[in-house]
Amino acid sequence: MTERAQNRSGILGAIRGLAVLLLCHCSLAHADQNDTRLDSLFSNLKQTSAANEGTAITEKIWEVWYQVPDEETQAMFDRAVVFMAQADYRTSLLAFTRVTQMKPDFAEAWNRRATLLYMMGEFELSIKDIEKTLALEPRHFGAISGLGQIYMRQEKLSLARKAFEKALDINPHLEGARINIRTIDRLMSEKSI
Repeated sequence: MTERAQNRSGILGAIRGLAVLLLCHCSLAHADQNDTRLDSLFSNLKQTSAANEGTAITEKIWEVWYQVPDEETQAMFDRAVVFMAQADYRTSLLAFTRVTQMKPDFAEAWNRRATLLYMMGEFELSIKDIEKTLALEPRHFGAISGLGQIYMRQEKLSLARKAFEKALDINPHLEGARINIRTIDRLMSEKSI
């Protein structure tokens, strides 16, 4: 399997897992990036050095981010995630776009659509949605890491490294960002030889 196919397979697996997570958490109280729990979660995230605790806090942040303040929009968002997990990108894009129209201030809809656009190879459109995500939730380490991924694909290694460093500054428990920085450092040193 090529590296690109492995990355796509890994992304699809993660999305499927997130879809299951979403469907299991539908009964949670509705929230979003404005939820008051996030400030303490982010504070705890930076204070802990325990990897398992950092992972647990990160998952709680994602749970809050994935909740929409109303049931109709939540249902549409959940469907969009499922379509994405099934690789039905066209239907997923329509559904995520509808969510951004229904709740333009819901950061995670913009982030999920940015991820989908990345998977579709629409990097510039993905960047625009990442910018919208970060305007609504500047601490969105997932969106920042996604920006790093785009820059890596575009071979803008310096920008990619800065994005991953910024994501790690917000969430020091992102092992994928550390791995990407090591990969970037290796690629940059190979280019300088």
